[in-house]
Amino acid sequence: MDVILKYGNEQVNLQIPKSNIERIIRPWQESADTDNETVIRQALTNSDAENFKQKVQRKRICVLTDDGTRNEPFEDTFGELFKLLRTCSSVQFLICTGTHDADTDENNSIKTQIEIAARKAGIANFQISTHDCDTDRFINAGCTSRDTEVLYNEIAETADLFLVLSDLKVHYFSGYSNPIKNLLPGICAFKTTEQNHSLALDENSTFGRHPWHLDKNRTTNPVAEDQLEGMRLIVKDRPVFALITITTSGKINWAGFGPVQNVTAKAFNIADEKNTHTVKPTDKLIISPGGLPNDISLYIAQRALELSKNAVNDGGEILFLAACPDGVGEKKTIENFYNRLTAPIDEVLESISGDYKLFSHKPYKFAQLIKRLRRIWMYSQIPADIIEAAHLFPAEDPQKVVDDWLAENPETKITIVEGANKIALYAKA
Repeated sequence: MDVILKYGNEQVNLQIPKSNIERIIRPWQESADTDNETVIRQALTNSDAENFKQKVQRKRICVLTDDGTRNEPFEDTFGELFKLLRTCSSVQFLICTGTHDADTDENNSIKTQIEIAARKAGIANFQISTHDCDTDRFINAGCTSRDTEVLYNEIAETADLFLVLSDLKVHYFSGYSNPIKNLLPGICAFKTTEQNHSLALDENSTFGRHPWHLDKNRTTNPVAEDQLEGMRLIVKDRPVFALITITTSGKINWAGFGPVQNVTAKAFNIADEKNTHTVKPTDKLIISPGGLPNDISLYIAQRALELSKNAVNDGGEILFLAACPDGVGEKKTIENFYNRLTAPIDEVLESISGDYKLFSHKPYKFAQLIKRLRRIWMYSQIPADIIEAAHLFPAEDPQKVVDDWLAENPETKITIVEGANKIALYAKA
């Protein structure tokens, strides 16, 4: 059987007997009958949209958008949404980068798309900025109950209300990528993000759990709870609306608009229904993050491992197909991500649990996974010696890895996950 998986800008084609495939899992994909602009237009025809139009008249609004690390159809979204902003006295567009690099080609492209769409929509007074966690000026909003000092971008301070554009998906320690994250860490200082992300080491900081979840058994998540507190300190009593999409490969499958908590909770349920699965763990697992930008670097691609790891048994093996043309990650992440991961595994776990630095939750979780598996094979553009130093096994030929699995055990079962950055897997009891 031909199994075609995304890899960077290309594809990997694997030949696997159908009898050896336990399951192939891909992200939710609606039919192509409805175009993106129609989905957005439908989401903006409810009573919440009418209420929003009334609230923003002659008001200063801050529009918070995802950054260029997301594979989103920004242009299709902007065209319809910006029509609601014509009566604002001013619009501040702020691209929420968190700790990601601000000055990138992708972020500059978003700025261009915003400018074109804003002028076309007839927005008279607007500005566009990209958040920089290191160089921007910040306002101290106070501390959360977990002692996170909330320092947020002063660009957002003059707004009368906020509109958040968020593409929602499961997130391996914040529960979900969701509108709250556009505020913290989205527009916060490096220090704030570091303090918040130290909570990622808690076992309850995982996917599918969030304080706004409608299932009361799934509301405990220290990272997400801290982010929510931070958001409330930033916005104070100012209204927050959100346009949330759920997309796959540039196709908007669902969109919702309304007051931020209501529409976010609804989106959680849809993501759970469409993009989470309960699986029988197997000894062999193949994972593709879903191509660029989801495998642009090892730092970014790792989330696919975390979201899929419940599908492989202890002592099993993973074949990880991640092109990583940008290597292991941005320069600022190297010391506390990759360099820490190259230490002996037990040392990685011990050192990070006692001395958290931003980005070190990633080697911590990587080390936990490496320790319980036999091997993680990695097919990548990253040089073999760099892969090996991180306790991974370079795969020159992914088909050979599969063939060796079958030669070792002709009856072995293989689970395959494509687009794994948007999917969460739970193990059957």
